[in-house]
Amino acid sequence: MHRMNWDDVRILECCVRTGSFAKAANELDLSHSSISRRMTQLENDLGTILLRRTASGVTLTDSGTAIIAKARDMAEAAVAIRNTSEDAGTLKGRIRFETIDATGIGVMPHLREFTERYPEVEIDLRLNQQMVNLDRGEADVVLRATNHPPENYVGYQIAYHAFGIFGSTELINRHPPGTPLNDLPWVLWSDGWSDNWMKELGLAPSKITRVNTANGVLQAMRSGIGVGHMACKSAAEDGKFLCLRKLVPSHKMQLWLLMHESMRRNGRVRTFTRFMRDKMVADRPYFEGERGNVTRPLNLPLT
Repeated sequence: MHRMNWDDVRILECCVRTGSFAKAANELDLSHSSISRRMTQLENDLGTILLRRTASGVTLTDSGTAIIAKARDMAEAAVAIRNTSEDAGTLKGRIRFETIDATGIGVMPHLREFTERYPEVEIDLRLNQQMVNLDRGEADVVLRATNHPPENYVGYQIAYHAFGIFGSTELINRHPPGTPLNDLPWVLWSDGWSDNWMKELGLAPSKITRVNTANGVLQAMRSGIGVGHMACKSAAEDGKFLCLRKLVPSHKMQLWLLMHESMRRNGRVRTFTRFMRDKMVADRPYFEGERGNVTRPLNLPLT
């Protein structure tokens, strides 16, 4: 058996998690051929076949299944070592900050102020619709609306993310006063995220457009395609939107700024997290729907 390259185990974990060499190559910034060659070399080093290669992707063999748990443990340990070994007094380097697109746009002024204050820190803003895995080192800090943050993540609950039913002034003016919400066109999430709220409110509109990202929903509503559920913070300073109805108190989510527990000793990340916490706590009235255009008089009766 040849000496095994431990980095190949990290690549194996990524291939299994993403399901294909192509996706692993994209995440790890390697070529498809390099991924394939490295996995073949790892199998040769271990003397066993780890992956079944098919046109649709890769799956584990029995031998691969036996070692993948240890591979994941190694990946998580490597992340923890990296997070705790950096000089806590050094405010330079990269911070990978992850959130959804609409929220990321809303915190741009805070990111600008941070980079002006700490010019040697590089912010790597990553916009995703699904929560990334901090155990695997996919980000350093995440900003997410969730009522169930992972137990091994630490951080701060910034506010409650309140949602209302909003529509553009242009869209509302195209319909007679008093038009029922069911008779208006709607913009909803493609993954059905807002469907339960629609059922709870007894709404079943006939004209629906679905969009798969937060900023996509926001822009579709802003252009007058339909009304929809929107975070109050997104509409708070946008004069194009009118609030048609505030949702019931249960239709809100906790807004968390989170990092992995191993980041507690990382001075750069800790400074960034505290800075963002203070800035966003000051924005709490906007997140919770107490300030901004959400307080304007409703121009439609509640139906």
